[in-house]
Amino acid sequence: MSSRLREIERLHLGLLVAVACVAYLTGWLAPGSVLLGGLVMLANLRLLGVLVGRLVSPDRAGSPGAVLGIMLGKFVLFVGVLALIIWRLPIDVLAFALGATVLLVAITLSSFRAPTPAHP
Repeated sequence: MSSRLREIERLHLGLLVAVACVAYLTGWLAPGSVLLGGLVMLANLRLLGVLVGRLVSPDRAGSPGAVLGIMLGKFVLFVGVLALIIWRLPIDVLAFALGATVLLVAITLSSFRAPTPAHP
């Protein structure tokens, strides 16, 4: 796993804990649902990182059709897990969505901290 991805994961977990603590202290949202939303997105990010790392590595280069099929399968599986979570678990959907959004915030903040490449 790249150091960049690890940095995003650490930032994501820090922000997620902070948002869950604010949700707990204010009582406005369910902190468990915030955490669940963030952890589902973290699992998706890790799975995506593993898949891309294996599919794009020079020793395991597959056909474009195989790569597309595996990524489509991951997407369908992820959407199915989300549907099961939302329909079957007693969660606060707004809090879950906020927890899921924390990953996007972490990626954005991480991109601001990254050095920009020099253009010729």
